[in-house]
Amino acid sequence: MANLSYKLNFEKLFKKLSMGSLKKEPQQVFGGLMNEMYKVVTEKGEYAVKALNPQIMQRKTAMNNHIFADHVTRIAYNRGINTIPAIEVNGKSIHEVDGQYYLIFPWFNGKALDKNTVDINKCKLIGEMLAKIHNLDFSSISISNENNFTVTVTDWNMYAEKGNKENLLWGNELYEKADTLYQIEKRANSAFKKVTNNLVISHRDLDPKNVLWDQDGIPMIIDWDAAGYVNPSVELLEVALYWSGGESETPDKEAFCAVIDSYINKVGAIEDNLEDVLYSIFKGKLEWLKYNINRSLRIECSSDEEQKLGTKEVVETIQSIFGYSKLIPVLLEWL
Repeated sequence: MANLSYKLNFEKLFKKLSMGSLKKEPQQVFGGLMNEMYKVVTEKGEYAVKALNPQIMQRKTAMNNHIFADHVTRIAYNRGINTIPAIEVNGKSIHEVDGQYYLIFPWFNGKALDKNTVDINKCKLIGEMLAKIHNLDFSSISISNENNFTVTVTDWNMYAEKGNKENLLWGNELYEKADTLYQIEKRANSAFKKVTNNLVISHRDLDPKNVLWDQDGIPMIIDWDAAGYVNPSVELLEVALYWSGGESETPDKEAFCAVIDSYINKVGAIEDNLEDVLYSIFKGKLEWLKYNINRSLRIECSSDEEQKLGTKEVVETIQSIFGYSKLIPVLLEWL
């Protein structure tokens, strides 16, 4: 798979869609970790434009995944979830110019909660919103092949050798921790198989950066790119960790429980085996680690900036994985 770079042409994009001429230079909006986002102002309005990562768009499943996510977003919006579907033109929401793909949204004046900031009232709202999403009827969307599970076994030693050869920051640490990563991955795969008999369609990335709050404290859920099938208990505990500062080793217990309690009040008690749920969370972390190693090694990378971001994310994700490993006994006690 060739390494492709972004080819941005907002003027041509908005002209093609008859959405007005640019009034000023587009301004990049930072915060996302996979695609590039820009604020674009034309004579017809203000827009948030997501330039889809050209490297990821080479994957065979990428376009169908985005189409599926768009359908999920629209169903959620039509059934009362605070979100913003992409703008459709001529029946299409994914727009292409010169091989570069875009999603365009109406601009929303809101702000994400600062990283690791804990707000109990917001935690309660997030738990309620997640419950509403899990209760939605998505039966109109095709589900073929969505719940097939393939066990992944990663060659962590190979990655460590490549990282050391390239003198990357994480090479030595990955080498030292490879054996433990193999053990964690084996346990995660085993646990994940057990929880895939209970699946819902959901957002799957409901962390603080993907919820914008307006001046009245009303939340708006954005970035449904990862939407798909998930065990509801797995997503609930992941969301509780996100919003309680749990990307560190010391989440806030009151915030963690606030998310879960408000969810349970709407949906009912967790029925899945808690230990399997907690170990299943490793799967997403390991997949994110592998993806960022590929970016750091320029195996799947679109720019120098993305390579640097990948390197940074590898270091932080390794810390997150081993911090979470120590946290599991504490979470079992809380639950």
